[in-house]
Amino acid sequence: MTHAEERSAERDLARTSLRRRVDVTTLLAVLLPLLTVAALLLVHPEVPVAGPRPPEETPLTRAVAICPSGDPEAYVTSASQAGGAVDFRLGDRDGTEQVEPGRVTTLDGGSGPLVVRATGDLAPGLLAGRFATPLAAAECRAPASDQWFTGVGSGARHTSVLELVNPDAGPAVIDATLYGVGGIIDAPGLRGVAVPGRGVVRLSLAELVPRRDELALHVTTSRGRVTASIRDRYAELGTGGESTDWLGAQPEPATSNLLLGLTPGSGLRTLTLLNPSETETRARVQLVSPQSVFSPSGLGEVVLAPQSVTRVSLSDLLDTSAADGVLGLLVDAPQPITASIRSYVDRDLSHTVSGLPVSSATTVLAPAGDKQLLLAGASQSGSVSVTALAVDGTVLAEKRTEVLPGRGYVVDLPRRAALVTLSPSQASVIGSLLVSDTDGSDRGATIIRFRPQVTSGLVGSVRPGLP
Repeated sequence: MTHAEERSAERDLARTSLRRRVDVTTLLAVLLPLLTVAALLLVHPEVPVAGPRPPEETPLTRAVAICPSGDPEAYVTSASQAGGAVDFRLGDRDGTEQVEPGRVTTLDGGSGPLVVRATGDLAPGLLAGRFATPLAAAECRAPASDQWFTGVGSGARHTSVLELVNPDAGPAVIDATLYGVGGIIDAPGLRGVAVPGRGVVRLSLAELVPRRDELALHVTTSRGRVTASIRDRYAELGTGGESTDWLGAQPEPATSNLLLGLTPGSGLRTLTLLNPSETETRARVQLVSPQSVFSPSGLGEVVLAPQSVTRVSLSDLLDTSAADGVLGLLVDAPQPITASIRSYVDRDLSHTVSGLPVSSATTVLAPAGDKQLLLAGASQSGSVSVTALAVDGTVLAEKRTEVLPGRGYVVDLPRRAALVTLSPSQASVIGSLLVSDTDGSDRGATIIRFRPQVTSGLVGSVRPGLP
């Protein structure tokens, strides 16, 4: 073999060796990732990830009820069969008081807020109340993260004070959105409001955002727990007459708002509606009577601008003979809205807010005065049993009423009734207690709505975020 032939053979051998090395490298580049994935699958098999779970319902063993500032006296009772000791803070006074089922216990100690706590079997039946003279009744309830107040004011004639109560040791923070007839109102003083632990903050809307139009307020809690309340004042300019009352909160906007309870007599009545959505909608206003629910002549659909408040005067409508015996208003809309009625009759201010359906027994505390239980909004044919107790637990009245959809009902109750229990059967209903005093020196009226009694709590589903 010549020298040239030897060199050619060496080159062929080198090329063959290079091809073999490339083939091995390519093979390893393909096989190694596959082998790695297979090994990982064997070491860490796929674990199915559980989807979201709803919170679990559990019996209520701890409860707190908060009443806004008011007269020095407040009241507490047990609406269940359990009794025991409750811890309370009324104004600057801390204490413990024994509570018995069906009996009203009086607490006194200051005009500041009342915070009362119960544990164990007493927690589901904890009930507190606070009243004022002339007749007014505050809603005492547990903290809520979302609260809507419709029909507040910040002018010289009509003004409102927002009171925020924090029952816990840690600080809380709320944000409030203010709506007017022209849309959302810029109110920096209502954003990021800090409420110190076991403290109270009061915000006068007239000082923060002085305006003459009708307003609505949406209060949300971003940290901690807070109970928000509105103390409303209406004054007759130039006459010296004025009156105050608490304005109840609506938990959320609804497509159907039933407002039960109208102060007897002639006066100024205003329906205030809020459309919180970003699109226009229309509301239909109907009157609720013991015979039917009907649309009054002369009052057509109400156009509600987006994210705005609309005011509807009811004075002329409700002072006519056609409105005799009317128990309240039903306001329906395609989109969720909020609603309230403000009445100023005989120099007394009162409010009617959207009612809440109740399907099981619930109880309210009531001040002395003539009393009428108003019922409507039955979900289907059923019955309602009513029990009225005196302060000492004496049974004053026991009544039963058959209810049907599309009608209102009136049940007269004793003047001395301090506890009124409503027990629906086979249907949910909406109820309000109209308390009035037209004979005494402190003439006036107040409307107390029945709320579902909370007997259980919700525990969230908690699990590791990674398998």
